[in-house]
Amino acid sequence: MRKDKRLFWALAFAGLAALYSGCAKRTGRIVPLTRNAEGQEVYRLKTWSRLDCSAAPFIVGDRLGFFKEAGVEMVYTGEISSPQRIPSIMSGDNDMFDGHPNTLAIARHGGALLRGVATGGVEPDYSVTDPHLLHMWWVSNKNGRIKTLEDVRNFPGKVKMQSISRNTCTEFMTDIWLDKLGIPKDKIDFILLPDVEGVLSLKQGLVDIATPHPPFYRPIEQTGIANVLITSREIAGLDAGTGMWSFTDEFIKNNPEAVGRFVRAIKNAERWANDHPEETSRMTEEAIGVPVLANHYYSRTPIIDEAGIQVWIDGSIRSGALPPDTKIAAGDILTHDFEHYGLETPALALR
Repeated sequence: MRKDKRLFWALAFAGLAALYSGCAKRTGRIVPLTRNAEGQEVYRLKTWSRLDCSAAPFIVGDRLGFFKEAGVEMVYTGEISSPQRIPSIMSGDNDMFDGHPNTLAIARHGGALLRGVATGGVEPDYSVTDPHLLHMWWVSNKNGRIKTLEDVRNFPGKVKMQSISRNTCTEFMTDIWLDKLGIPKDKIDFILLPDVEGVLSLKQGLVDIATPHPPFYRPIEQTGIANVLITSREIAGLDAGTGMWSFTDEFIKNNPEAVGRFVRAIKNAERWANDHPEETSRMTEEAIGVPVLANHYYSRTPIIDEAGIQVWIDGSIRSGALPPDTKIAAGDILTHDFEHYGLETPALALR
């Protein structure tokens, strides 16, 4: 590796380690059993307020009582931007993180000791034909210069692509199709914007490609300019949407029962969302104030597929988001100890 490249990685990960380690002592709070307004013993767990594609299972869990049923009460701490979320976990301001495996691996390499405890979102299998249930779209303006992915090659200058955050699903899958087309990665200039702003920016010509997730497919279609270039399932198959619910190592050690109860509640909420897509979309639309066609698709099982997780880590090494000599592997960012809490039960399956 060239000397300047080694220096870059040393500085980059030193910076991450400094950012996270400064907060590390506050990640392991002990959550006591307390009583809710009805006198039920519950664990109160903190998470940010969600007005994006991650909102649905929390809305379902609250409205239909899945959290209450598991003995959990969610405390919403306010909306924060995507780059602030892992630092908020490390500071103890929030407790759980729902993220893709590459994000967890990069965070862990930088000193944020997060660990997945259950599978959350997934890419729907090929029997699911509704494109609005897919994890992501890459969308250009049909009146612009980019009509197909091949047009990226001859686009003058850099292509401005909206992304929620760096080193997450957008870059992981963009790297895949750039490699397939033989287009250098520096052809893309990532513009960090939430999906809702990405929709507006595409319409205004401020970005060349938007990368929306559900529930922002309807708003981007309503612009009248949407040209879907490719979808996540076309790029990475059934590995394209994998996400994990995670906590810090210290939080898991201090609060195993609270973590287990959360896994039980969130998986019941996610299965219900899959089984009742129209009702879930209506509830999400009411809660976040954005027209919703569909929400993310969720794994019916909490069980984590380590081979699928490794795909994301390997992608981060290829892209340069993780150094080539990284020792991070799938087993370092997950545990199977809590999966049994989230297994489907016949009574809840019939609910």
